[in-house]
Amino acid sequence: MNFIELLTDVSIGTNAIIRRVAAKFNLTTSQVYHLLSIPFDGIPMSGLAKKLGLDTSTLTRNVQKLENLGFIERQSDSYDRRIHRVVITREGASLIKSMENLLEDQNHDILDQIDLDTQEYLMNVLEKLAWALGNKKDEL
Repeated sequence: MNFIELLTDVSIGTNAIIRRVAAKFNLTTSQVYHLLSIPFDGIPMSGLAKKLGLDTSTLTRNVQKLENLGFIERQSDSYDRRIHRVVITREGASLIKSMENLLEDQNHDILDQIDLDTQEYLMNVLEKLAWALGNKKDEL
C-alpha cells in the first residue's frame, strides 16, 4: 500500500468510529466533529471554520443547529465585539465527555492490538502528520 491508500484507510476507519458514536447520541458525524473541535475556552467562528475546512456560511448553519440543540452558544469576544466565539455549554460539555469516553474505549481496543514501543512511535508520527496536514489543508 502507498501513503495515500494508508491515509485513506485510516480516515475511513476513523470516520466509521465517529459515525457510530454520533448515532448513539442522535447526532450527525459533522456535528460530532464540530463539537470535538471546540476548545474548552471557545474558538472564534473564523478559527473553527479554518480548523474544519468549511466556508463561513456552512459553519454558521451548522453552529445554529448545535445552538438550537443547546450544546454550544456564540458569544461576543471580550476584546473585539465583531468576533463571535463559539463556546460549549454545560449540556454540551456533558455530551462531549460521554462521547470522549466512548472514543477512549475504542482507542483502548485498537491500541491493545499494538505493542507499547510501536504505540509510542505511532504517537510521534501522528503528531508530525497532523502538523503537516494542518499546514497543507489551506492550499487546495
